[in-house]
Amino acid sequence: MTRNKNHLLIYLPGMLWLSGGIKLLLKASTVVYQPDCSFKIFVLLAMGAWLVASLKYRFLLSKSVSSQNDLSNQLLLGEISKKVYIRKSFFSKRFLVMAAMVIISLLLRRYIDNPAILFFIRSTIGYTLIKTALTYFAKSPKNQLESL
Repeated sequence: MTRNKNHLLIYLPGMLWLSGGIKLLLKASTVVYQPDCSFKIFVLLAMGAWLVASLKYRFLLSKSVSSQNDLSNQLLLGEISKKVYIRKSFFSKRFLVMAAMVIISLLLRRYIDNPAILFFIRSTIGYTLIKTALTYFAKSPKNQLESL
C-alpha cells in the first residue's frame, strides 16, 4: 500500500506540469477562434512556439527532469523520506523556475494587448511544461524498473 502512495507522490510533479501546460495551451487556443485573427499566422506562431519550447526544455528544464527522477528513485529505494522528497520537489529552485514561467505568463497578459504575442507566450510555456511532463513520465522510475 505504501508503494501506491509513493507512486502517486512520484507522479505528482508531472501531473502538475501537465495540467499547467494544458491550461496555458487552452488559453492560447481561445485567441485562434476570434474572427479578427488569421489562422495561417497562428499556425506559423505555433510552429515557432514549439521550436522555442524545445530550446527552453533543452537548456532550462532537462536538468529538472533528471533531478526529479533521481529524487523519485531515492524515494522508491527508501533512501529519503516523503517529507524530504516533498521539500526537495516542491520547494526547490527548479520548481520555482517553472512556477515563475507560469506567473510571468499571467502577468504579461495584463500588459500585452496583441493576441498574437499572447498566443506565442502562452503556447511556448504550455508546450514547454507539457514536454517536461511527458519526458518525466517516460523516464519515471516505475517505467525504468518495469523495463529491467
